[in-house]
Amino acid sequence: MATPPLPPATQRLVGLLLIFSGALLGIGLLLRVAVGAYSWNAGRPDSPSAFMLSVNLVGLLASGLLMRVGLRMRRGTSVHRNPNADEIL
Repeated sequence: MATPPLPPATQRLVGLLLIFSGALLGIGLLLRVAVGAYSWNAGRPDSPSAFMLSVNLVGLLASGLLMRVGLRMRRGTSVHRNPNADEIL
């Protein structure tokens, strides 16, 4: 059984919260990447590995996708595919 869609006001609020959380996550990860890249370039012994820098960059990508989902919820433009349509995917 599918859940009913959210009311428009609630959907806009959830979209706004997703945008804010994605922006805050992006700012935090951007600062972590900047500090990690600087200390890695300086050759400090406590510098993060390339793997951790890559993980932080993937987190930046995830924060961008989170903001994109929030914008789509705010706009109310959700595209649902008709499973019975005779079309090429």
